[in-house]
Amino acid sequence: MDPYQHGGLAIQIKIPQSFCFERLEKQLMDPKYLIADFSKPEASLSIHSAMLALDTFQEKHCRLPNIRCLQDAEEMRTLAASINENLQSKPLLDKHLVKWLSWTARGFLPPLAAAMGGIISQEVLKAVSEKFSPLQQWLFLDAMDIVNPLDQNSQEEFLPRGDRYDALRACIGDNFCRKIHSLNIFLVGCGAIGCEMLKNFALLGAGSDSQRGLITVTDPDLIEKSNLNRQFLFRPYHIQKPKSCTAAAVTLSINPQLKIDPRLDKVCPATENIYTDDFYSKQDVIVTALDNVEARRYVDSRSVSNIRPLLDSGTMGTKGHTEVILPQLTESYNSYRDPPDEEIPFCTLKSFPATIEHTIQWARDKFESSFTHKPSLYNKFWKTHSSVQEVLQKIKSCESLEGCFHVVKLLSRKPRCWSKCLELARLKFEKYFNHKAQQLLHSFPLDTRLKDGSLFWQSPKRPPTPIEFDIEDPLHFSFILSAAKLYADVYSIKFTEKDLSLDMIQNTLSGVNVSEFTPSNKIVETDENAKKPDQIPVSSEDERLAVMQLERVVAEGRTSQEDLQMKTLSFEKDDDRNEHINFITAASNLRAHMYCIEPADRLKTKRIAGKIIPAIATATAAVSGLVALELIKVVGGHPFEAYKNCFFNLAIPIIVFTETAEVKRTQIRNGISFTIWDRWTIYGKEDFTLLDFINAVKEQYGIEPTMVVQGVKMLYIPVMPGHAKRLKLTMHKLVKAGADRKYVDLTVSFAPETEEDEDLPGPPVRYYFSKESN
Repeated sequence: MDPYQHGGLAIQIKIPQSFCFERLEKQLMDPKYLIADFSKPEASLSIHSAMLALDTFQEKHCRLPNIRCLQDAEEMRTLAASINENLQSKPLLDKHLVKWLSWTARGFLPPLAAAMGGIISQEVLKAVSEKFSPLQQWLFLDAMDIVNPLDQNSQEEFLPRGDRYDALRACIGDNFCRKIHSLNIFLVGCGAIGCEMLKNFALLGAGSDSQRGLITVTDPDLIEKSNLNRQFLFRPYHIQKPKSCTAAAVTLSINPQLKIDPRLDKVCPATENIYTDDFYSKQDVIVTALDNVEARRYVDSRSVSNIRPLLDSGTMGTKGHTEVILPQLTESYNSYRDPPDEEIPFCTLKSFPATIEHTIQWARDKFESSFTHKPSLYNKFWKTHSSVQEVLQKIKSCESLEGCFHVVKLLSRKPRCWSKCLELARLKFEKYFNHKAQQLLHSFPLDTRLKDGSLFWQSPKRPPTPIEFDIEDPLHFSFILSAAKLYADVYSIKFTEKDLSLDMIQNTLSGVNVSEFTPSNKIVETDENAKKPDQIPVSSEDERLAVMQLERVVAEGRTSQEDLQMKTLSFEKDDDRNEHINFITAASNLRAHMYCIEPADRLKTKRIAGKIIPAIATATAAVSGLVALELIKVVGGHPFEAYKNCFFNLAIPIIVFTETAEVKRTQIRNGISFTIWDRWTIYGKEDFTLLDFINAVKEQYGIEPTMVVQGVKMLYIPVMPGHAKRLKLTMHKLVKAGADRKYVDLTVSFAPETEEDEDLPGPPVRYYFSKESN
């Protein structure tokens, strides 16, 4: 074998790992367990002894301990102490925990069962699939933070009433149950987590009180086939029905006592006339079940401004997180910023892909460019310029028209029948998968070397191989067919089933004149830090060509209103009939073949191109159960230290509970400070000026603002020219408020103590236009 010289491809292969488990007999005496809450690492062994004591009690008495029975609890304590002595590590027994296990053994806490059920289900999947690392060997979870404040409640509180909530009542008491039943909850999102949350609400009876209580759930999306594997409230016959309405109806079949208001309005700035401050102020808690950061940040800002508790959660595959956001106690979701996602360099996407993710993103970009951006530009241009003749005259007179040359090219090449759509698709194939490769190899031959003498074509750069078109190749045919269908769609061209046959397409393509490759002198970008150019400069040759193309279009009479319109396609990953994913899959895999990259099947392509966050039912069940546990604490008004955030990865597995982040207090000066939950309030009147506003802030809060801003509009900055004159203007003239808004939220800053320092930020200031408007 010749010695290694350079290049080549390396493939990472996962090596199977073996896990050994000790027998149950040994583990009962010396358990190996995963610690989930490091604030109480000794709790696991106490739960272990208590559960074994419960098993012994049940075997002895053929029953579970009675609710809040002190005698049974004492016997349980004695049994647990005896078992504890026999454990190899002989840990300190938590008698309080044993007592509560005895008191609640006949009960059932649905959120805790949901969380544990999700984790256990993932372990079952591991055993079946032999994928991911199994749990070794025990996991103990408890909800003692919920019941600790209930120690002194009477036994009567926990006894059964003969309704569906008896098991829950045995755990948290009747008064607690009634508080849950009277909750007003706003659930934002009705996907995987949202469905699980509604199930938990149904089992808890949230919003079921006859006098007070309502679950408002909103989601603008319709049910898609791809949702069914994890959004368990939906069935195949629900496809294309609204998620919120369907989920509400199914949830009512679980618990008919619930009151649910399903809505279709997206929660965003555009719907603030629907989800008003008054709406938020009526909610006891906001629960998010969203799949994107932007929406989370917006709901968080609304919760903070209206001083409402917020419970946030999310999953990505086997990973999950929960976060508790409490007025005056914790930081908010917006208090922290994740680093931005790393973008794929422009030159990598355009010329040097190395992974299937690169080719899929390239194909997605081609889809957006050809079927979204260009048609949109085309329609916008012809709305501005009413006729082809007008545009032709302006070009001849050297007048600059934005986007003109792209539009002229689209008009001159616009197909008018199905065969022309096929021809256009065939020419695109040659351009993307043959000529581009040849051009790259022309610019950088295989033996090209860099200044340091190393080869240009070395990892991660892969030299492309031009693809010769073959209609018999299924991948080639798939690209032609999907691209032609999309062109037919944007140009409103009809076709029949006969037009889609292989023979018909083959006959059409055989007559297409495909030009030979001609190398150009275009510079290929190789700098990974370079950004995609906003505009490509127009040469004199482009201008001359545009005039010729337009003159030909006019001569051929292709200037009707229909000719000046294109249909804009919006990428939709879940409609299998629209060819969007088919096009991206075919284009991506052809490019992958060019660069010797392992191709991806349609499902993987759909996931990456559609930016689908992988979700599985096990993780969503666990997350929603943990959120519902925190919801119970919110209802009970539990102390700060009772609340827990959680992060888990069921694949490893790892589960970590942490304390919530305590709210930070920002010091301004002279003892004046604020938190994110504070809001100053100023009441004005009809002739209230900006100067009056500044003086009012100084009078009420003891410090004079030096800068006033509304959103991105700078109302007053002393150093800005002309801003001093604004002090005499009324607030009505200066600030913009909606027609039905009685106030505006402003941002103020204060002068630093020294000139070298930056201005000191202040809390938001809510300015009411009149005293009566509050």
